[in-house]
Amino acid sequence: MDSPQPDDRLLNILTPLNSRSSTLAESSTLGDNVFVVFDKCSSTTVEGWRSCVHPDGGVYFHNPTLQIVTDQDMRQPKLLQLMEETAKLYPSSEVSENMEIQISSFPKEKIQGVMNFAVNHKYCVASVDFDEVSDSNAPLLEPARLNRCRRLYWSFLNNHPVHVQAPTRALQDASDALTWFYTDNLVSGARSTVPFSKTECEELLRMVEQLACKSYDSSFYKRFTNIIMITLSAPRNENSVAKTAFLAWLMREVCSYRDACGWGQLTQKELQLVKQEQRNSGNSSDNPPLLIAMATNFVINVLLFGIPHTYRGHIKATSEYRGRLPNVQKVWESYIQRLVKEYSDFLLISTVLLSATVGFLAVPDVPEGAQVAATMSTFASLGSIIVGVFSIWRHQSNTSTKDSFTYMHNVQHGYLGLSGHAILLSLPPTLLVWAILLFTLSVIAYVVQGLRTNNSMWERLSTYSVLAIFATLTVIVGLALYTFSIIWTFQRQSHQRIRSFARIFLGRKS
Repeated sequence: MDSPQPDDRLLNILTPLNSRSSTLAESSTLGDNVFVVFDKCSSTTVEGWRSCVHPDGGVYFHNPTLQIVTDQDMRQPKLLQLMEETAKLYPSSEVSENMEIQISSFPKEKIQGVMNFAVNHKYCVASVDFDEVSDSNAPLLEPARLNRCRRLYWSFLNNHPVHVQAPTRALQDASDALTWFYTDNLVSGARSTVPFSKTECEELLRMVEQLACKSYDSSFYKRFTNIIMITLSAPRNENSVAKTAFLAWLMREVCSYRDACGWGQLTQKELQLVKQEQRNSGNSSDNPPLLIAMATNFVINVLLFGIPHTYRGHIKATSEYRGRLPNVQKVWESYIQRLVKEYSDFLLISTVLLSATVGFLAVPDVPEGAQVAATMSTFASLGSIIVGVFSIWRHQSNTSTKDSFTYMHNVQHGYLGLSGHAILLSLPPTLLVWAILLFTLSVIAYVVQGLRTNNSMWERLSTYSVLAIFATLTVIVGLALYTFSIIWTFQRQSHQRIRSFARIFLGRKS
């Protein structure tokens, strides 16, 4: 029985994984060299220079002889001439086989933010100072400086991953960093400042593990044993350009985070003190002058019933940075949702109260005092509705992270300050409370008028009954409000408070 012939479609999907390209050359025979591939760094019309295509589609140029990498277009004669002149400025004899020079600008150019630097692939470092990253000096770098040189190196490799393979230490360093980030998420929780969340660490660790895997599931290919047998001993995607770019991006983020945290500069004790100061800095606030503080406390605690304290707490909790930008966005969205939900509830109550107040004003023979109180209640309800609607509209239309930064900056550095902004946020519920109180006062004034005009005993009795019920409900509502206002504050037991008073005023010992 004749053996089955290989299918062309099958051959197309059996491209070796140890290739730097998926470009397949034509071949007519089967064997070890059946697949001839071209590297993604292909030769160009310019002698010595090879164009390299980044996975994102961009092109850069590499000269293996001069050991130079550049983003300049070497296909243009003028730029090529400038490159040759610039290359002479570097000590090519001192560039080891593990080193390269990146030339992004020429001496005659003055481009802000663009610089030339040396790259050492053996130690994974890069620097504008050639001697700093030479083979003899790179191992002697201090931890903080070493981290910065590595950050520049990984940034270079992320932008130029085609002409070199990922360093052998990249997988191990990435796995080690992600393991620590995962641990910090577990230990610090919401206050973790590492660049990746717990879920992101799990996904990245899974990806790194797959890239480091040395076994390959070839069950699909085992069905075609009469055609070809694939045996892979090297890690999966060992020469993948995308793998190099991915690991370079990951390590660049790791080094950037370490640089921001002062990695390798402080002792463990000093680092703990710095973290403690950072946590306490969010709780500190500027103390205003005594008279201003007294006036502010009177307005907040008496005229506004202490409601601004709640919104002040919301603002402070929202303005605290707890590690990552996604957390900032999440907290900001939660703040807006809570504010919109509260204001929507207040709007509903204010609308109903406004209708009731207008209906009350339509009642004939309402005393003047009741009319004044009802009119003021109407204005308070309208104010609550206007401020609430406008606040909902403005907050819902600014939900991005940039908007949150602008919002918090203006709150903390504005003329009114944090307390003033909390007062403004509390206007819808505060005006609603005043509207309810004034409406209640107008109803009581209308009822009390009956005591002056009614001479019948039963009419007087009914009026007194209404007032008695009102007094009873007032006491019950007052107790309920007091209970719910202190229920979330730890209270000492009554007998303990009595003993404390006895010790203070009577001098008795427990």
